[in-house]
Amino acid sequence: MILKAIAKRWAGSKLEEETAHTQALVRRLEKAQAEANRRVNAKMAEYSRQIKAHQEQRNEELKQYLDFMNGQLEITGTYLNELAEFQSFTFVCIDSWMHLDLCNQEINIVNEKLNAIYSTRSLIDAYINELNKQAQRQGRHVWREFTSAREIGVTTDFIEARKRSIERSSKNNNDKFNNELNRLKSHRSRLLNEATTLKDEKNTLDANKVSVEERHEANKKTLALKYDACIEYWNVIAKKFESYYAFEMTQNDYANRWIKNLKEGGTLQEIIKVIGTATDIIGCANEILTELNEEYQPFKRRVQAAHDSGDYPDTFAHDNAERKRLAPMVKEAFEDKKSLIEARKILNTRRDELRGYIDRIKPLHPDSAIESICEMLGTDREFNAWFAFGFNTKNQKHEHWEKKNKRIENAATN
Repeated sequence: MILKAIAKRWAGSKLEEETAHTQALVRRLEKAQAEANRRVNAKMAEYSRQIKAHQEQRNEELKQYLDFMNGQLEITGTYLNELAEFQSFTFVCIDSWMHLDLCNQEINIVNEKLNAIYSTRSLIDAYINELNKQAQRQGRHVWREFTSAREIGVTTDFIEARKRSIERSSKNNNDKFNNELNRLKSHRSRLLNEATTLKDEKNTLDANKVSVEERHEANKKTLALKYDACIEYWNVIAKKFESYYAFEMTQNDYANRWIKNLKEGGTLQEIIKVIGTATDIIGCANEILTELNEEYQPFKRRVQAAHDSGDYPDTFAHDNAERKRLAPMVKEAFEDKKSLIEARKILNTRRDELRGYIDRIKPLHPDSAIESICEMLGTDREFNAWFAFGFNTKNQKHEHWEKKNKRIENAATN
């Protein structure tokens, strides 16, 4: 009975102990769960706050972007009307240029005919002059006068027959000579008459060209004014796109520092220049990091080797001190280089985005309309935009400049 009572009491105390232990464990688990729930809820609240802030920021950025694009669309709508008028008037200018070009071609044809007539007349005059010289050298007229004035003292049937034969031959030769001379003079006279007709025709064409040229010059001036107006509109649109990120700060201190120092706050051209400078700065930062690493790594390797081997040389304390001194400097230089690279990456992203905007509006530039027309009209022969429109596009000016420099180089070489 005593043993039974002891066993029962021991079992009861053990059960109470296990129950208390279990309840303590449950309380710890409940507390840990509550703490975990609190952390999760706090994390969820933090995430929710960050997401809400991010969404608000994105909404604000989207609103700014939409406002910007709406403003651009309003300007672009006005510009498109100007561009449509400009493109329509280019065909008016082309029409007047074609009439002028036709006048010039007709005048050139008449001039070529006149030159041919003058050339032929000169040849005929030279031929007539040569015939006259030949006639004088042969002395036909003197011989005929001499033979007709002097009677032959002795005459026979044979002599009379030879005389008549010579006279007939001489007369025939003389008639042929006169006929050839008269034919040449007649042809020369016809050519002179034809030249007179052509001169009258040329005078008429010259008079017509004056009016056609005046009309074309007036069209060119009007087109140039419309072209300048379109260029001004397009530059305004492009400038707004190029300045889309002007004075807009980033999460990078280096990028913000560079942007603050820019006159216009970071236009496309300014960003391109800063990227070039940033590349040089990153190069310098990389050199600093390389030099620090070259100084730091030997100390690091010797300290690590001592720890691995358990053999600590007399220089260990110095090596370890230098390692501790240089380690933060290397880390700082690495972080500095990393931050610089990130700043350049931000600027590269902005540059590419702004270039994309500009590329999308390039087809709206008036030069695109002019160059497409020049390409179409230049398939059969060389087309001079200056004569047709009174101005050259930026690309055409660059091509002319390159050709001029090439001619100068070739002349200097030769």
